[in-house]
Amino acid sequence: MNTPKLFLAAVLIVISFNSCFNKNTTTDIEGLWIATEVTPSQFGDADEVALLINRDSNKILTARAFFSRNNKFKMEWKIINVQYDSIARRLSVIDSDLDTIICSLDANNEILAVHLPDKTDDPVDFVRSDKDLTNLFYARIPNENGKIVYSYNKPEQIDDYLWTDSIFKCVKDSTAFYKLMDRIIQQKSGRLESILIIKDEKLILEEYFFGYNRTKLHRINSCTKSVTSLLLGITLNRNKLSKVDQSIFNFFPQYDSYKTPEKEKITLKHVLTMTAGFNEEDDFEDHGPDNFVRYILNSQMDTNPGEKFRYSGKCSNLLGGIIYTLENKQADEFAKDVLFNKLGISEFDWEKENGVLPCDAGLQLYPRDMAKIGLLVLNNGYWNGEQIVPKVWIEASTKPYVAESDFFDYGYQWWYRSKRNKSWWNDPVRGSKSEHDMFLALGAGGQYIMVIRDLNMVIVTTSSDYNKDGMDHQKVPMVIEEIVPLFEDSNL
Repeated sequence: MNTPKLFLAAVLIVISFNSCFNKNTTTDIEGLWIATEVTPSQFGDADEVALLINRDSNKILTARAFFSRNNKFKMEWKIINVQYDSIARRLSVIDSDLDTIICSLDANNEILAVHLPDKTDDPVDFVRSDKDLTNLFYARIPNENGKIVYSYNKPEQIDDYLWTDSIFKCVKDSTAFYKLMDRIIQQKSGRLESILIIKDEKLILEEYFFGYNRTKLHRINSCTKSVTSLLLGITLNRNKLSKVDQSIFNFFPQYDSYKTPEKEKITLKHVLTMTAGFNEEDDFEDHGPDNFVRYILNSQMDTNPGEKFRYSGKCSNLLGGIIYTLENKQADEFAKDVLFNKLGISEFDWEKENGVLPCDAGLQLYPRDMAKIGLLVLNNGYWNGEQIVPKVWIEASTKPYVAESDFFDYGYQWWYRSKRNKSWWNDPVRGSKSEHDMFLALGAGGQYIMVIRDLNMVIVTTSSDYNKDGMDHQKVPMVIEEIVPLFEDSNL
């Protein structure tokens, strides 16, 4: 077993026993098991490891487990086979790396010892627990028969900033819609914690899973970059600065000493499109926003400016430095004044690192507020009678300028996808007439704000898909293949 995988993994084990096993042979191992306080240190930054063994609605014994930190789900560990010897009281688990993990049950002391194949120290001990961890194990709470039955409810109208309506005013094929929701609950598109859809200016779907709800902030990770782009557009307009082809040093004349013939060619557009060429491997240990900018401008260069797209946190953070320079405020304060308050975003969190507000990640929002940002961009920066973000900036930001890969292009800190991009999943566009152009904010783990102009639609997802199995990106084909066709039919 790959130990780093365990360090951040969340475990999902499904154990199927032959019908010859009756219930009495497995009751000694059924229930919730929690790792002891000493042994979770073997699993990196997880502060709790839990294993739930019970029977599903088909009376088949199943076991599910997760690693968590601060009561939040981490990542998944794939299991392909499990056998239980009820006489020897031993579980034999084979994972997707074909490693075997042996779990021994001490029924008298109610201890389940998990022997890791690449560990030479003591096994990880689990003890029985009566904690209620239902929301971490299940997308929705099962009924008394162990089944999860989905029922649609129109999103609640809670303020004047986001109006709601029924999805069935837009979607005529209710069977296809319920099949979609069943697939989401079964985690066919990953471990979604929320999905919201705005269609024709109305919030028509708002669903939460695994204990999340509209009152819980969610990390949006690199979607923060796209919010930063909006803030930059606002501050450039306020300061009557419109040229993106000017040298980045025009914003930081105090650091002219860091100019080189190569760096002097870096323009604001290069920074916006992540083609500046900075080396991304340097470590930053200094403090304060001024020193942070100095550190970035003093970075080594890997490529010539404009030569190649390279995903760059430094570029996004340099945009934050421009905001700080022009407004004498870090991005969180500026966002509150010129963007969030106007959208009715009253609560958010933006974590600082060493006194610096990172603009490449760190922002936490309610999913509804993510949807508001998508709707603002869909409406070209116009909101409630006011042009909050200049229309020309929205238009420029959501155009493709450079190929990130065969699958996506990139704008001004916004991603772009059209039918000319390749699909990495099987049977592309099987359910749609033609793939629609979309631009999107994208954050690690499955955080998305997707905007489809020709359908007048915004789709938001949050999730905890941090495994390296591609499920974080599964939200894109879910939208293209399963959600969009529902609304195409309604437009016939």
